[in-house]
Amino acid sequence: DHLVVMNHGRDNFAVCDLSASFTFARVTQDMAANRPGVRYHFLDPAVYLMIEARHFCPVYASCISLNGRAILLCGDSGSGKTSLAYACAKQGWNYLGGDAIYIVRDQPGPTVAGRPFSIRFRPEARELFPELSGWPLQRRPDGRQDLDVSTHELGLDVELESKASCVVFLNRQNNYVVANLAPFLPDEAFLRCCEVICYGDEQLRAAQKRALRGLMDLPVAELTYSEFGGAERKLREILARAL
Repeated sequence: DHLVVMNHGRDNFAVCDLSASFTFARVTQDMAANRPGVRYHFLDPAVYLMIEARHFCPVYASCISLNGRAILLCGDSGSGKTSLAYACAKQGWNYLGGDAIYIVRDQPGPTVAGRPFSIRFRPEARELFPELSGWPLQRRPDGRQDLDVSTHELGLDVELESKASCVVFLNRQNNYVVANLAPFLPDEAFLRCCEVICYGDEQLRAAQKRALRGLMDLPVAELTYSEFGGAERKLREILARAL
């Protein structure tokens, strides 16, 4: 309901009350001494959950914008959301976020907000972007390795908030194909994006779904692509159509 419990081992836990925007945690001295672990397992998820409950609807997507108009790049894990967002940012787009975007609830016209100050890449991104080879892999508290790179160090333009103009679901192909845009059913898009709306009471989830439904009133398309150049041109094309 309105409570979310986070456990890490037998002796470390937190209880997040989404209705009151309050979290209580109890950790051992050993865990408290592990600052990255405390942040990863308790602090970050609790803070983001409380902020989402009060103001936002989360969307599992990357986001870029051009001239104040944003495109959300949706898709399953491994569909290339972060890589394509970065490739577009290198071509003059503004970067808003690589894996989590937030619809600002109760605003006229879908407004989205991101976390644009760093990009988290999978290790294989260094094969796609040679400039990333200078950054070392970092091990997360859960054991996974990735690249966490500052957008400032990459020289990218960023934006915290933008008006959404369209939603694009990615269909990346390993073999070469000409980049192509096709219609995508808004109802299917809504159902796929609803998967992350799973916390909070019925009233909160209903408010988040209303915000998500409003997003799906925008043009929704599927982008089939294999290389970034063609995909970026198609994104400019759909943005021009959405005027």
